[in-house]
Amino acid sequence: MGRYGYWVVDGDGHVAEPEEMWGRFLEPKYRDAAPRVVTDNRGVKRVLIDGWFWTTPPGPGVGHPGGYVGGPRLDRYAGGADPKARLADMDTEGIDVAILFATVTMGPSAGVLPSGDVEFEAALCRAYNSWVAEYAATDSKRLKPVAVLPTRNIPQAVTELTRCVERLGFVGAELPTNSGGRLYPGDPHFYPIYDEAQRLGVPVFIHPHAGGQIDYVGRSRFDNFFHGHMIAFPFEQMIAVMHVVTAGVLERFPRLRMGFLESGIGWVPYWFERMDEHYAKLAHLVPNLSRVPSDWAKDPRVIFSCDPNEETLPLALELLGATQVMYASDYPHWDAMTPWTVKVLAERGDLSEEAKRKILGENAARFYGLPGLSR
Repeated sequence: MGRYGYWVVDGDGHVAEPEEMWGRFLEPKYRDAAPRVVTDNRGVKRVLIDGWFWTTPPGPGVGHPGGYVGGPRLDRYAGGADPKARLADMDTEGIDVAILFATVTMGPSAGVLPSGDVEFEAALCRAYNSWVAEYAATDSKRLKPVAVLPTRNIPQAVTELTRCVERLGFVGAELPTNSGGRLYPGDPHFYPIYDEAQRLGVPVFIHPHAGGQIDYVGRSRFDNFFHGHMIAFPFEQMIAVMHVVTAGVLERFPRLRMGFLESGIGWVPYWFERMDEHYAKLAHLVPNLSRVPSDWAKDPRVIFSCDPNEETLPLALELLGATQVMYASDYPHWDAMTPWTVKVLAERGDLSEEAKRKILGENAARFYGLPGLSR
């Protein structure tokens, strides 16, 4: 148990896929095309996958100016690729359990490879999942991965989800906000994934991304990373949650749990209030939704992540309830607040001790199904 007297679960941390992992885990037939680190004509290091760059070079949808491998946070926090270094950083922070999400591999998951080779995308997802399983095995009680799935190849996505949960002990799956021309996670295209997640009893998380050729709102309109990154995460998540709710996904799959991550919490009350207003007058246009939209924002099967220092957090808790929000570090990304993420939230004077206990650990433990960590 953490130093503040309650369990701390990082509900959305990340890994930083090392170049060497592909040679070890990618199937032999694809190793000649394995992702590799290249230095562009500006001296910036990027990951090259099938003619696709992470992060995106200058131009529309530009990625982080420091590139991927050369980003200051990734250089500083070796734990993105080294589990022992991560565990040491978790000890410094006071984090008991970290949930592990991908970084680069969300591109293949989202179906962005220029060749359109869905078998290659699936192989990249399998390789990543096998690597992160090995990473997490360093301390399987504290490191808990979620699966990356090839969303343009649904049969293989379902098979991979089953493998990851039943054989490798993963605690969920992550999906992009849009994938390979499928613009909304409420699309029936994704229903087999939701059905299998429901059967397996694991949650599915919608996770936005920016700067890696993944499409997002405003990508074609801005060539400044400040604008693109600021827009991509909340706007994409607003679209995603609106479509999931109004398409009736959570009603169709009555045991499915879904989370909406890395977009802050301040927009959630506003957005659901706006959905309620539209539902009051236009319910006939969303016939698969039988509940007032804001009911879902307060439902135990839905959760949102927050940043530790969001000033609107108390208001969101007042409107949504303290059970609907979980803490996330975003370690080891460039904008993470490590090593102060837990401290900032735990020492806030505008939150009750009960709210802190729930947000910092109890809610995530319940949602991920972590035994012994939730009441």
